Amino acid sequence: MIRIPICAALLCFAGSIHLHGQLPDYVIQHPVAYTSSVVLDGAITEAEYAGAIRLELPFEIQPGTNTPAPRKTVGYILRSEEALIVAFECHYDPAYFRANLSRRDEAWGDDFIGIALDVYGDTRNMVYLASNAYAVQMDIRKNNPATQRDDEFDGSYDVNFETYAQRFDGYYTVEMRIPFNSLQFGSREEQRWRFAFYRQLYEGGQQVGTQTYPVDRTSPCNDCLYNHALILDGLKPALRNQYLPYVFAAASPGQVPAQSIKAGGSAFVALNASTSVEAAILPDFSQVEADVAQVSVNSAFALFYPERRPFFIEGSDMLESRLKYAYTRTISNPGALTKVNFQSKDLRVYALSGYDQNSPYLVPGENYSSYGSSSGNWSSIFRAEHPMANASSYGVMTTHRLYQSGGFGHTIAADADLAIGGNWRVKGEVARTETLEPTEDWISDGEHFAGHTAALDGERFNGYSGYASLRRTTRNWNSRLDYMVLSPTFQAQMGFEPRNNFRRYEFGNSLKFFPNKKVIKQYGTYVEASLYENFDRVVKEKSMLSFAWVQLASNLTLRTFGKYRFEENYLGVTYHNLYSVNVGMEWSPSQAISVSANHLRGRTLSYNDDPIRIGWSSEYKVDISLQAAGRFKWSNSLNKVSLRELNDPSQFIFDGYLFQSVLNASANRAMDLRLVLQVDNFSEQILFQPLLQYRPSAFTLYYIGGLYNAQGWQAYLKWQRQFG
Repeated sequence: MIRIPICAALLCFAGSIHLHGQLPDYVIQHPVAYTSSVVLDGAITEAEYAGAIRLELPFEIQPGTNTPAPRKTVGYILRSEEALIVAFECHYDPAYFRANLSRRDEAWGDDFIGIALDVYGDTRNMVYLASNAYAVQMDIRKNNPATQRDDEFDGSYDVNFETYAQRFDGYYTVEMRIPFNSLQFGSREEQRWRFAFYRQLYEGGQQVGTQTYPVDRTSPCNDCLYNHALILDGLKPALRNQYLPYVFAAASPGQVPAQSIKAGGSAFVALNASTSVEAAILPDFSQVEADVAQVSVNSAFALFYPERRPFFIEGSDMLESRLKYAYTRTISNPGALTKVNFQSKDLRVYALSGYDQNSPYLVPGENYSSYGSSSGNWSSIFRAEHPMANASSYGVMTTHRLYQSGGFGHTIAADADLAIGGNWRVKGEVARTETLEPTEDWISDGEHFAGHTAALDGERFNGYSGYASLRRTTRNWNSRLDYMVLSPTFQAQMGFEPRNNFRRYEFGNSLKFFPNKKVIKQYGTYVEASLYENFDRVVKEKSMLSFAWVQLASNLTLRTFGKYRFEENYLGVTYHNLYSVNVGMEWSPSQAISVSANHLRGRTLSYNDDPIRIGWSSEYKVDISLQAAGRFKWSNSLNKVSLRELNDPSQFIFDGYLFQSVLNASANRAMDLRLVLQVDNFSEQILFQPLLQYRPSAFTLYYIGGLYNAQGWQAYLKWQRQFG
């Protein structure tokens, strides 16, 4: 999971849909052309930006609700024929100011300022570009403006833009140059780009969010409430054409082969402002930096990891759905790929196709999933969507995988996401899959389902899935009613759904309050009832959960979570009275230290043990991050998990820990040294990874590093250069 701390506070960038089907009135802004008197060096003066659009950020929207902003912030906008010029002046209290030299997209805990852009005016492409006081760039994209889940934001999304910053006594200034051709905005003559400014700062040690327009907590679509628009009619920037060759070399003493070298690259060609074509030949899709480690010792299903590879990011927001019909990490070792993105006022199209030399093969099940690796295959994804006002849309998606050794997997899906009268929103998805298994040994075990075996023995079957959701939003009370179904034969070969053969019913209500007093800032609670049953009407899980949290002064958040499972059926046996209780906190009183801690206890099953039985579960997780001198950051995470015998708690079913320590030292915003140490006590594995990285722009990257694990040492270096 990509974790961006500011996401909870980015209310200007985090809604779903306006209530009544019409976007609010907005103030039209005509940006004037900038002159030679504007020097992009990070320092700004009012004389330099005379005649520019000038907007203050008067509203505190986090933790307050449209109260006066505690510090003055002013934003300016000019334009050239090829770019927007955006500048900011940000005042602060030196006693609580936070700013660091760090990697791109890793300054979300700092004082930062930025602009949110809705280039189509219908919330389909919500992009936020920001900078801290050291000109460290940050950019995120909204995956789905009608969703508020963990994957709401895509932190891997990158835009080519320039930032400059300077720090003064009690304030800092930032200048940005945002090329028009770095954004896909359509080729129509009339251009109305809605926008807003948003800032995060610290006042009295408390994180505060301010913006240019008042938040409406009764509306689930604050994105829809932007009240300013840039008039950019007749925009004709130079088309974006960029090429990204790379060379990767590795040496592994004592292994076969001992040395390896790869070369390849990708190209992005804009046919016009609304259409782009990308191609990649032998791309380097190996991820040098390891995924965030997850404890899987008691997980019966495959774990999900987010996509971070640059080629797949452009247009990937179109693939977001409640059920994962398309998951681009199923393309793991491509030889060649092509991709087309098209956007007009009424239509969005995404098409990807290529040859993958080997791919993961996932067989979902009722109780657990089976996982293997396939041989070469041809893979493709097609998505078409009709966007409408207020983040509403409907569309279709197909995915296809043809295995070179025989067999295939096809998926066709349709979806709709609509705002209806009052405070309501409805969303639905349906899909059908068609599978012809190859005759291979990629899967060694698995569950039988609907008269079929998990073994890949040439069987053919089809399956279906469905999802429906009804939601209501008010200032303090939100409600949701969800239904989901996956048939026993549903297999999305290019998606990620590790569980099937169930119907799920969920009903949840949340209450939120925003007192913003001296001690208590915000608090809330959530309660949910859920029922899982399989297609034989056997209850798989009947449960209730509750969650409560309170945000206090000095950036202290306390929370508690509890889940009670009245029944759970696993491998044909029904268990009763299972539960878990979790208490936790997050605290960041200053730039120097951030701490989070969680403790969980309960009664649960030993899903991966033989025999399956109930045990006493315990989990401790602590994360501590230390920063110094604006250049050094040391993050440590310890996750200790155990399960004891129910009748004899002195006996462990399993007991272990996962520890990770990451030390960052930044020479400047482009160059840093990162040292990673990871100890996995469950698998008795140690990983050590030093990495020296130089990244002067979004896509140009050079690094040299090494990796030590159970297989031995590997040294590697990479050269990747963006042209155009």
